[in-house]
Amino acid sequence: MPGDRQPDGEVRRLLDDGRRRRRLGEYDAAIAAFTSASLRWPEAARPLCERGAILILLRRYAEALADYQAAQRLDPGYPGLRSYLAELYLYTGRAAEALALSRQALLDEPGDLMHDINIAHAHLLLGHTAEALECYARLGGRLHPGKERYGRDLVLQDLRLMQEAGLQVPQAGLVPAALGGPFSTR
Repeated sequence: MPGDRQPDGEVRRLLDDGRRRRRLGEYDAAIAAFTSASLRWPEAARPLCERGAILILLRRYAEALADYQAAQRLDPGYPGLRSYLAELYLYTGRAAEALALSRQALLDEPGDLMHDINIAHAHLLLGHTAEALECYARLGGRLHPGKERYGRDLVLQDLRLMQEAGLQVPQAGLVPAALGGPFSTR
């Protein structure tokens, strides 16, 4: 299976450094770390997906898509890859494609919080307000196991980032009440 080899200590250090720098908003340094990790671990999708997520934040959508497509060629079943792609579709005005991709991904990966979040976001961007709010109502108290954050926190962060990127997010003001809470591990 692609990417079965585990990262060596230097790659793990680079991946950790990239994620830390992303949290600090040091995006150029994070990109450099993930690029170095990808060069040292060229058969793996993970560094490409991590870098692609930062490129979305920087509105460098074509580069993010190139990273995700390269990751898909390396490991089509990489966990989270379809969620990353759906997020890119949301940011680039392709909400209907994000919705279709996320629905299919959820069938293959039942219970995946990020797919559920992308489905809710796609509904909101498509103007399906009732469906979106119904989806959001089921997300607020769910904990993402890897991120150790609640759905409410992830959804609100996503909406903030989308709006900062210039997306028009209709009815976003209704979302916090639908999410309930607050829930937080921080």
